[in-house]
Amino acid sequence: MMLQKICTVGAICVLLLPGQMLAVGDDFTISTLVGSDFSAPTTPVLLAVTPIAATQIDIAWSAATDDVLLSGYRLFRDGIQIATTTLLSYSDTGLVASTSYSYYVDAFDSFGNISSSSAMLATTTLPNPPPVATTTPASNVNTGTMVGTAVESFTLTTTAQSAQFSWQTQGPTKYALQWGRTLSYELGSVSGTIFNRVHSTAINNLEPGTRYFYELRAIDVRGGVKVISASSFVTESSVGNDILQNVLGFTATTNNTDVQLSWRNNFLNSDYYVRVVRSHLFYPDTIQSGAVVYEGRGESFTDSAALETRSPQYYTIFVLDGLGGVSGGAVAKAALSTSQAEGSVETVSDVPITAPVEIGTDAILKASQITLTQGETNINFDDTIEFSRNESFVVSVPYAAVPKNLKSIIVSIQNPSNNKEVSAYLLKLNQAGDAYVARVSAPNVVGQARITIEIFDYELETVRRISTTLFFVDPVTPVPIFPDRLLDLGWYFFVPQIIVAGGFAWYWFLLRRRRRRD
Repeated sequence: MMLQKICTVGAICVLLLPGQMLAVGDDFTISTLVGSDFSAPTTPVLLAVTPIAATQIDIAWSAATDDVLLSGYRLFRDGIQIATTTLLSYSDTGLVASTSYSYYVDAFDSFGNISSSSAMLATTTLPNPPPVATTTPASNVNTGTMVGTAVESFTLTTTAQSAQFSWQTQGPTKYALQWGRTLSYELGSVSGTIFNRVHSTAINNLEPGTRYFYELRAIDVRGGVKVISASSFVTESSVGNDILQNVLGFTATTNNTDVQLSWRNNFLNSDYYVRVVRSHLFYPDTIQSGAVVYEGRGESFTDSAALETRSPQYYTIFVLDGLGGVSGGAVAKAALSTSQAEGSVETVSDVPITAPVEIGTDAILKASQITLTQGETNINFDDTIEFSRNESFVVSVPYAAVPKNLKSIIVSIQNPSNNKEVSAYLLKLNQAGDAYVARVSAPNVVGQARITIEIFDYELETVRRISTTLFFVDPVTPVPIFPDRLLDLGWYFFVPQIIVAGGFAWYWFLLRRRRRRD
């Protein structure tokens, strides 16, 4: 049996396996072969066909050799080709329980020469296992009698944006891994479809300096489930500021079903860019918890037909520094209706308030527990807040002050020069894991602005709201003080000088008196 050879002008050829077709847009490698080769590879030896489970058989064979260049192997099940590979083993899955299958393998080289077929080996898949008795969800407990799920080794390594899991079980197992920022494992899951003893998988697109929780389960050949590791890890920190500055004035306006997004990021340097993420569930709290609709250095974007199928839509814009650092995120909501929908940020009024206005029980959060930090200045939310107009500041809520079952914390603040413009930001857990924080960009104008903290539950309802007024002022220019060096020297310098001067004056007085007598 020979490979198909499709050639173009200039004798550039593409080798195809029997039955393989090329379609427009297919990716393939073109190789130019010089010379000729009419010798087929040696015949590989089929070493073993091993039933692993009711639906899987593992096949292994010896290596073949070729006088020029060996390209790979073709594996056949019951006379039908099922795989082409360069490896020396293959796991055949999706089979039927208690069913016999036969296999053989051959080798081919780069000139289309194919070896003779190996001897055929047959085996039978395992019978279906009895149902596993369980009274609670398998994701929380071990079920039945485990077969080969004992862990012989386990390693977890992290970078700023990924986590790599590697482990080995005593017998062949499949796996299921889920992870998230909370024990709800809300960010994602991945599973293995092949029974193996040695496993490896990775979670990518994580945020630097962030704690993630995970649960890793093993599934044996009988369908039993065992939790082999449930813990947390912290990704490595990015180079630079732990809390990146957010954009200003992020707004979403509707035009029929289109959403026009705009923001200001002109204060960011060329190392930074923004990413806009959209979700119809709630404000995305990570760069991967929604659909990415824009990425770049612009200051506006139209999300066409975003409201055509779902309304409202929630948007979060993140600042990224290219080194893995991600800001907490600014948020905006768009809906077909102009009415306040669930999950909306409070529309703050123009009326200044001198003391915090609190709605909802203080068992969730007290005003005194909220801290605003600008430079070296720390001010509680229930104090008079005066900040420099040209320096960003950090809003912080202690982790222990907010119940863990709540969904998100959002801080919104007016533009002091235009109180109709409100910027809203997500507070996210910091690297140390002890506080929810957000860095708010400086308005660079003098004036007063209302600042509001809102806490939402998982039903997207506001369960706590605290508002107060923040005053932006011109930075105080310190009055230069020219030090008096003599005064700075103190009494330990002047007293001896006075004594010496007094002694000299007394000596001069006695000398003049003696001269008069003479």
